[in-house]
Amino acid sequence: MPHDGKMMYRGSSVTTVLVVLHVASCCAGIRPTSGSDLNVTNQVSDKPSDSLPGIRNGTSDNCTSAASNSTGVGENITSGVQCPREISSSYSLEKYRTSYSLFLVGITMCLGVWSVVANSLPLAAIIKHEQLHKPVYILMANLAAGDVLTGIAFVIGTSSQLYVAFSETVPSDFMLRLRLSLILLTGMSSANGLMVLTAERYWFIVRGMSYVANVTNDKCKVVIVVVWVWSLLMAILPQLDSSCAGRFDDACLPIGAGLSRNYVIAVLVFVFIPMAAIFLFNLGIFWCLWKHVNAIAAQEAAVGAQPSVNRKSAITIVIITIVFLVGWMPFFVMLAQMSTDMVSVYNTMIFIILNSAINPVIYGFRLKEVRRGVARLFVNNQ
Repeated sequence: MPHDGKMMYRGSSVTTVLVVLHVASCCAGIRPTSGSDLNVTNQVSDKPSDSLPGIRNGTSDNCTSAASNSTGVGENITSGVQCPREISSSYSLEKYRTSYSLFLVGITMCLGVWSVVANSLPLAAIIKHEQLHKPVYILMANLAAGDVLTGIAFVIGTSSQLYVAFSETVPSDFMLRLRLSLILLTGMSSANGLMVLTAERYWFIVRGMSYVANVTNDKCKVVIVVVWVWSLLMAILPQLDSSCAGRFDDACLPIGAGLSRNYVIAVLVFVFIPMAAIFLFNLGIFWCLWKHVNAIAAQEAAVGAQPSVNRKSAITIVIITIVFLVGWMPFFVMLAQMSTDMVSVYNTMIFIILNSAINPVIYGFRLKEVRRGVARLFVNNQ
């Protein structure tokens, strides 16, 4: 009996231990697969990250594999699993690889090369031939130099855009800042250079008697230096913008590496001021040509100019002005609207390069002296 009592005591002890273990396991949280604790959406954040497109695809694949592996645990788990929504990258490369975008890029690159070559010819002719060393031609050479820089800027910009499109790499902030600075430099130099050239023609047409004494080659060269220094400062201005966290900052325009709206307004002000001056100068030229046709001939005789040559150059400046406004206004209007559609903004740039590509054609057809100077670059005895 004692032996049987010990066996019963041991059996009851084992049973007690098993009951205690069962109760402890239930208290520790090992329960049936029901309830809200298996809903993993409480632990998965729906907030999109700033990951790149390559990371986005990896996230989707990992989520799919995790969901498929979880089917063995139970239907309740698979029904509660939700993959995080696909992250929309702020820098989508697909829109830059469309046939239309690549076609525009190709046309822009060709126009950029043409602009560099074609504008270099009148620039070289004016620099080389002394008979073209006159204020109007010196300032026109400055405008041609701006168009050469525009062509170089667009060749660099389109080349980098093609590299981004085909290599599927996001451009660096340095490259984006460089492209923006080059565009602003060409825009400011063209606007201010054309303003100075228009002012020179205005002075000749309206105040011809004092033209020779006040408008000299040396003064024009000093003005050209001032124009380029000022344009360079305006091009560097956006680089000092520290209020943008990056190109994807919602408070900034995604142009360059990010540009705050205050800086956009400052750039637009310094662009539209010379544009307004150009318009007023040309308006004065037209009014004078309309009202004082006979007096102009006397003024030309006073300064020793050939009849009708300078009138023709004045009309040429008006044509160049119209082409300039048609070329640059769409881009600056898009900036004035604070547009965040960078594809549309970049599409307007084709008008800018068209402006630089057309200008040497205008020089050749409208200005006989420039045309002869370019011809003498290739034929010395002409």
